[in-house]
Amino acid sequence: APIVVRMPGGFAKCGDPWHSMSNEVFFTHAIGWQVAMPSNAEDAVGLLRTAMRSNNPTMFFEHRNLLDAKYARKPYPGNEFVVPFGKAKFLKEGTDVTIITWGAMCERSEQAALEAGISADIIDLRTLMPWDKEACLKSLAKTNKCLIVHEDNKTAGFGAEISAVLSKESFDKLDAPIERITMPDIPVPYNVGLMESVLPTVDKIKQRLIYLSNY
Repeated sequence: APIVVRMPGGFAKCGDPWHSMSNEVFFTHAIGWQVAMPSNAEDAVGLLRTAMRSNNPTMFFEHRNLLDAKYARKPYPGNEFVVPFGKAKFLKEGTDVTIITWGAMCERSEQAALEAGISADIIDLRTLMPWDKEACLKSLAKTNKCLIVHEDNKTAGFGAEISAVLSKESFDKLDAPIERITMPDIPVPYNVGLMESVLPTVDKIKQRLIYLSNY
């Protein structure tokens, strides 16, 4: 690879407004760069190996809150394990709602669907540039409802791009408007309690899932 930049990102305890930024969308605008944001150690191994072997430069985000999180711990998958860029993973399969997410929001989305008792396709994009449009369209054709969950700010976050594409290409299949759960357009608070109050939480995701399922 020409270069692989490993960069910390995402919320963390007392990370302050800059260290806790989820700014992956900045680099999706850098034409020619690949952007990866794994949600667990196994995918991180496979994606990093793919990035190193690629002919394109890669921005590789390592989420601060996942570095020692139980959810992210996975056995080492072996020396030959690779994950292709632009290939999402279905964390769960269901029929009621499609949840599209990445990074630390994968765990919260899984827990929210479980607590809400909703049958959801939960898609971990794993890479944002390229992103797996085909997997999202296929899922939406089945569920007809979509919730995008990410911790970046709402305005101009990558969820807006996903929503625009899916709205255009699957408009006739939608039974409800595409919904987004994101950070509001504010800096990430230093205080842990304030930070959690503005992040997408399990309860916020759960309530939006219930709303969508009843729409």
